[in-house]
Amino acid sequence: MPQKYIPILLILFSLFTIFYLWQYPTLTTILGMLILFLSLAFALHAIIQKHKQTENSRIKIAKDVLIFIATFLLISFLGGMAGLFTNFYVSDKFGITTGFICAMLAGIVVGYLVKKFIANAISFN
Repeated sequence: MPQKYIPILLILFSLFTIFYLWQYPTLTTILGMLILFLSLAFALHAIIQKHKQTENSRIKIAKDVLIFIATFLLISFLGGMAGLFTNFYVSDKFGITTGFICAMLAGIVVGYLVKKFIANAISFN
């Protein structure tokens, strides 16, 4: 499968998850975990393909995978905390739906900032 179809597939899976959230709430967690694992698999595949024909490829792959895992965990934790606090304060004043949307946006912004910070820290070396 060509690489250009991977983002389209992830977007389609996300749209299916939103649809199933509306129709079948019990399947949402299964589809969400499937999307998460597929995203992780695609990211790890991209790392392996990037270093496939280089010298010391195992060391470079291990370094990139460790950086990816650390970034993923940091984004998950900080984004979750930002979303939790945002939802707590916003939903009291503006409603649950607004709190949920603001929490998602806060998590995305924190994820973007962490990714930029780690990219700058790695390129600084």
